[in-house]
Amino acid sequence: YLRFVKGVVDAHDLSLNISREILQQDRQIRAVRRRLVKKVLATLKELSAESYRTFWSEFGAVVKEGLLEDPDNTEALLDLVRAASTHDPAELTTLRDYVVRMKDGQTEIYYATGENRATIENSPHLESFRAKGFEVLILTDPVDEVWVERVGQYDGKTLRSVAKGQVDLETDEEKEKAEAERQEYADLLSWMSGALTDSVKEVRLSSRLTTSPACVVGDAHDMTPTLEKMYRAMGQEVPRVKRILELNPTHPLVTGLRKAHEQGGDQTALTETAELLYGMALLAEGGELADPARFTRILADRLARTL
Repeated sequence: YLRFVKGVVDAHDLSLNISREILQQDRQIRAVRRRLVKKVLATLKELSAESYRTFWSEFGAVVKEGLLEDPDNTEALLDLVRAASTHDPAELTTLRDYVVRMKDGQTEIYYATGENRATIENSPHLESFRAKGFEVLILTDPVDEVWVERVGQYDGKTLRSVAKGQVDLETDEEKEKAEAERQEYADLLSWMSGALTDSVKEVRLSSRLTTSPACVVGDAHDMTPTLEKMYRAMGQEVPRVKRILELNPTHPLVTGLRKAHEQGGDQTALTETAELLYGMALLAEGGELADPARFTRILADRLARTL
């Protein structure tokens, strides 16, 4: 992963046998490698802010590969990482600075991965974090999908994806309200889980949405859709992972769907509305529809009825 470094090592006690197998197992070569890696990482840490900014823009993605290949230097590499975040629209941040800015009581480092910053910042997954003032790291390099899972934590703080698992940002009062809403929506959630069983593993209420009607999230240990695509692009077959559809119980579309379901509305129309909600949630995060033609047909039919 330090393949951007070129140089010559002058040593008097290396073996004259230069076969590949001998050199890879040579004790002196291993010692030289360890010292060179530590020297390179220390030198990078000592670069001026401007010089390091230029270096990171060119080789940052390569350095992050070290978090997968070089467990002995994980801490040093994490201190070298720079990432965009919701704290500043222009400047990158270190993980150390993120920890310093963490809110009282916050125990996790929140991050979001995606193809680009604009898509991530407009994702419904960030709504609650933005509303409550929690900073989120914005990671857009393909390698980010892997190293955050592999490393798992920094400075004792767990690295947590905003698009996976349950989100616990609520106050005690908000949790009581959410429990009452879950009971109120229980029938709708059960019905939607069955209606969308081919697409999702569960439908539940969300604590991460404030303005969007729905979003799609993964279980805490599920593979992300982007990582699935990466593996398939490399020719590796991976099982399709069903995700979870979360609904915003305060959105008019969701409350209207609940009332229509309670009143025994037309099942075909209700099922199509559920499909539209799921499709919109996929599109909002930059995902791909399994059947775009069906989605557009249902949407066109609904729009025609409003005219």
